[in-house]
Amino acid sequence: MINNKYEIKYIIIQLFLTLFIAFIPIYFYLDASFENQTIKDKIDLKNYANLVVTKIENFKKENNELFFYPRSNIFTSAIIGEKNEVIFSLLKNEIHFESEFFKTKDEFCYKEYLNENILKAKNLIVCKDIDNSQVIYNAIILLLTISFFLFLSSFFIIKQSIEPYRRLNQYLDDFLKDAMHELKTPIGVARINTDMLQMRLKNDKNILRIKSALKNMTVIYEDLEYYMQQNAVKDEKRAINLSIFLEKRVEFFNDLATSKNISFTKFIEKNIKINFNEIELYRIIDNNLSNAIKYSKENSNITVILETVNEDLKLTFKDEGVGIKDTSSIFKRYYRGDKITGGFGIGLSIVKNICDKNDIKIEVISKVEEGTTFVYSFLKN
Repeated sequence: MINNKYEIKYIIIQLFLTLFIAFIPIYFYLDASFENQTIKDKIDLKNYANLVVTKIENFKKENNELFFYPRSNIFTSAIIGEKNEVIFSLLKNEIHFESEFFKTKDEFCYKEYLNENILKAKNLIVCKDIDNSQVIYNAIILLLTISFFLFLSSFFIIKQSIEPYRRLNQYLDDFLKDAMHELKTPIGVARINTDMLQMRLKNDKNILRIKSALKNMTVIYEDLEYYMQQNAVKDEKRAINLSIFLEKRVEFFNDLATSKNISFTKFIEKNIKINFNEIELYRIIDNNLSNAIKYSKENSNITVILETVNEDLKLTFKDEGVGIKDTSSIFKRYYRGDKITGGFGIGLSIVKNICDKNDIKIEVISKVEEGTTFVYSFLKN
């Protein structure tokens, strides 16, 4: 099943691509709209200038003593004398004009030459505020409309294109769950029967090897089961006697260790109790014991320590194995230090996730060909 995290990632990428594509027509629209707005402003300025010129020309004909200079809520204007002196001005900004049309800080202006007039004005300057708000508003509406339809169409295209992969993923997920369910019973039956055979044929090396292989399979099976169902695992914690629990897990792996002539040395402090999820505790201990045996040399020793240090619990697994070259990579999913000996490479990834979830600190000390020590520190309950 496709993870929601990846779906969100694809949607974000799709959104950015949609906006990028939508900006292309918006750019040309804005360019054309600003040009049209400039043309419209020029026409408006010229029309208003003609109105003011008509007023000035009519003033002489009317023989009035007072000239009432035209005013507007949209336009401002000024008349300039022959020596470029300001005769009268309603302008908001100081102007420096050379061309017919020019711009100030926030206005668009037009200069018109005047015929001889009673006001002795040489030039008329008419200005209006630069206002592109309507153009920008229309561009935003257009952008949203284009983005919506592009996003909708591309969403359905992407949805359809990933549907076969989603179905395949679902099929594999269901297949693995069914396979895991079918494997559980034969592994259990095989373990029971090897136990019975061992009772009849004591110290038989072949039976011991079969039991060891089955226990290895059990750890791998339980890792896969936890990995596939970890989102469904309830975070139920209960009081666990960690000392007894650890003793039992070491005992469980004793046959596996014996098959390689590996011995356990235990320093387990008595009666240490914690509140913890039992399934998660199995994964931490089993993976460490399994790996310690897997990567240990024959006729070596594995040390298991459980102790209280300054109110913290320290759980230590120390082997005399091949060591780890790169300790920074061992907790990555599917990392395998040894492709021949290793399993699927998910065990320590599971352990790391559990430790992060429960605020357990992990310390790894390793020397190649000398061995590795894993130390887990978590608060004592």
